[in-house]
Amino acid sequence: MIKQVSLSEVYWFQEGPGVRNWQFKDSGIKLLNVANITKQGKIDLDKTDRHLAKEEVDSKYAHFLIDEGDLVIASSGITNDDDNLLRTKIAFIEKHHLPLCLNTSTIRFKSKEGVSDLRFLKHWLNSLEFRQQITKEVTGIAQKNFGPSHLKKIKISLPPLAEQRRIASILDQADELRQKRQQAIEKLDQLLQATFIDMFGDPVSNPKGWEIFKSKALFQDPPRIGTTTPANGEGIPVVRVGELGQFYIDFEKCGRVQISESDFKKYELKNGDLVLARAIGSKNQLGKCSYFSEYFEPVCIDSHVMRLRPDSEKMHPLWFYFLLSSDQGKKILQSKGGATAVQFNINSAQANDLDIALPPLSEQAKFVEIANKILKNKDSHIKSLEKNNLLFSSLQNQAFNGTL
Repeated sequence: MIKQVSLSEVYWFQEGPGVRNWQFKDSGIKLLNVANITKQGKIDLDKTDRHLAKEEVDSKYAHFLIDEGDLVIASSGITNDDDNLLRTKIAFIEKHHLPLCLNTSTIRFKSKEGVSDLRFLKHWLNSLEFRQQITKEVTGIAQKNFGPSHLKKIKISLPPLAEQRRIASILDQADELRQKRQQAIEKLDQLLQATFIDMFGDPVSNPKGWEIFKSKALFQDPPRIGTTTPANGEGIPVVRVGELGQFYIDFEKCGRVQISESDFKKYELKNGDLVLARAIGSKNQLGKCSYFSEYFEPVCIDSHVMRLRPDSEKMHPLWFYFLLSSDQGKKILQSKGGATAVQFNINSAQANDLDIALPPLSEQAKFVEIANKILKNKDSHIKSLEKNNLLFSSLQNQAFNGTL
């Protein structure tokens, strides 16, 4: 029988120091931040501009220098998953990441020789056993976080070292299948954007000299902001900002709202509509967009969301989606937006005032034909990824309940 032991008995862990803003330098030894640990389990050091002078690290923070092979996790900004349990971000440190120093809200793990395995721990930190425990321990409301004092209360069901390594190997292989499928999807997204730029050029600088139109002249109906009626779990699906950002709206996460028939007609979605986040806490997320084709039941939008309905005789809706979804297209929209004390926003008048470098419909149609082929390929990969995720979840459950 596998016994539960304290996490601190079988793994060593250390939290980063409380480095202050005034200590940051433009160069030197990089500090590991929460943003550097991606949801995909990678380290992305392009997302940091925080450094400490080498002299200061040598004198004060040398014991916080990270080693190759360390497992690091984000201990702040962690999020609730669909099951309302917390999930953090985890990654291994590789040689090319060094030198690197721990920072606030990051924790590193080392295994204890002959006792524990870090690859096993990486998977266990995503397990139900850990997530149920840490969810009860975390502090903070707006910004959930935990530290070593919380981790010391965590119990882990730790099998013998050889068994840990066997389990980790199986889960690594299953996870690699998921990662490869995800990478294929990302490459198809990159291909779509690259094809758009190749055919039409930068939509801001407009190097191909397309005629410039105000967006108001290209819409079939004026931009529409959604209902202020809150979702109550009943009625029709209502799209909110959390369901946007990918090509397809994430209908599984939609709430439901009860509104009158007259209000529904104002806020409904029709085939070819673009749905974008028009009021949100992050400027980078302002204008994140999804494309609506059809759904098996009526759908409307809420007040933090805006509907754009292109005139298909002037501008192809799918072409317009890829324009707004491009990095430069986002800048067009965000440049018109404003901000309050709590959020960034764009209103209907501003959405009507976008400068659109518009190629002829025939050129748009050529792109749409290519895009549909790529999207079909992407859909195939997404379905395969869903199967890979189910397989991985099944293996993970077996691994940590002793049946793998």
